[in-house]
Amino acid sequence: MYAIQLFLKTITYLVLISKICDGFIEVKDIKNSVDSSENNETNLNVTQLAKYHGYNIETHKVITDDGYILSVHRIPSRKPIKNTSVVFLMHGILDCADSWLLQGPNKALAYTLVDKGYDVWMGNARGNKYSSTHAFLDTGATEYWKFSWEEIGFYDLPAMIDYVLAKTEKESLYYVGHSQGTTAFFAMLALKPEYNPKVNMMFALAPITWISNAKSPIFNLFTPAYGIFKYFTSNLNNYSTNVDIFKNIPKLLCKFLPIGCDNVLQWIIGNDYKFINVELLPVIYGHMSSGSSLMQFIHYGQMFQSGRFCRFDYGETDNLAKYGAITPPEYDLNRVTVPVVLFYSTNDWLSDLEDVKQLFAKLPNVYDSYNINRFNHVDYMFADVAKVLIYSVIIKKIEEFEFTIDEL
Repeated sequence: MYAIQLFLKTITYLVLISKICDGFIEVKDIKNSVDSSENNETNLNVTQLAKYHGYNIETHKVITDDGYILSVHRIPSRKPIKNTSVVFLMHGILDCADSWLLQGPNKALAYTLVDKGYDVWMGNARGNKYSSTHAFLDTGATEYWKFSWEEIGFYDLPAMIDYVLAKTEKESLYYVGHSQGTTAFFAMLALKPEYNPKVNMMFALAPITWISNAKSPIFNLFTPAYGIFKYFTSNLNNYSTNVDIFKNIPKLLCKFLPIGCDNVLQWIIGNDYKFINVELLPVIYGHMSSGSSLMQFIHYGQMFQSGRFCRFDYGETDNLAKYGAITPPEYDLNRVTVPVVLFYSTNDWLSDLEDVKQLFAKLPNVYDSYNINRFNHVDYMFADVAKVLIYSVIIKKIEEFEFTIDEL
């Protein structure tokens, strides 16, 4: 058993390393049409997923101020209510809009919100499979991949939020972020506090800001003290790999050794899968990974080592030129005035309880917080009980907020 676990852990490192090299993850093209023998959610893109279950879905294109072309997916309400509210969902690292749909009707967050009458929009960060083009840069160019999640917060989120509000003729929306979707949100408001009035309330699922207590080896892998970090950064402009076998290992493990799905994921995010239907694991792997830059991981690694929620560390010389100081400044969360609802867990290997406590203490307007006992990092999207424990709470808080506004 130990030998098997060691093998799976080794494979996981190889998968992570091979996928992240050269700053991006290449994703195999999804077929435009799926024949009846393959018509299952493992092989469907976000548009096909929604249509497969009878939901209307729209794809919108948004261009950021620095030229990245993003896809934003919208599922309009199936039963519009008066003054339909807008809910914007933002995924985590290596992820995309798919995850908000994978559990299917009556379980997935996007469908749950739509069925309750909300207008649901799902963002896609630069570099993922739905947002992989640029106005003038080639995706294969190193320059294209020179971004961290700060750029996602500074450019992508504002561009998508502005577009959604203009399209829906609303002044504000509700924001739900998972993992990196929370990191980028807090970075956005720390750097652009003028976006506070555009968000009614923010729901943080497995928030990641301070991360020095994270148990997962993934952050340690990308700290400046780790040899792999030094190797990647010294070869950032010329290192590349394209080994198809690495890309297919997760799916192969699920197909021929189902326990492998559990072991590979648990080593990264947490070790308890009692809330996820085992039949969903191959579906989850079918939609991993969607694309991220190397710098996103490096930025997290820097914060893991420093114990600070701060901007990217370019080195003393470049820091001085960019920030006016030799160390990167911390994000000022006093500028985040949006009401925030935190969802966290004692079993999350990436969003640790002690780190969430630091976030709680720094935020000036925590509306509420919930400890979802025994949830791992992806249970927030994929657990059978997520609708009861989390999504129902989100809807209740939105209703409370809107009732208060109506009373005023």
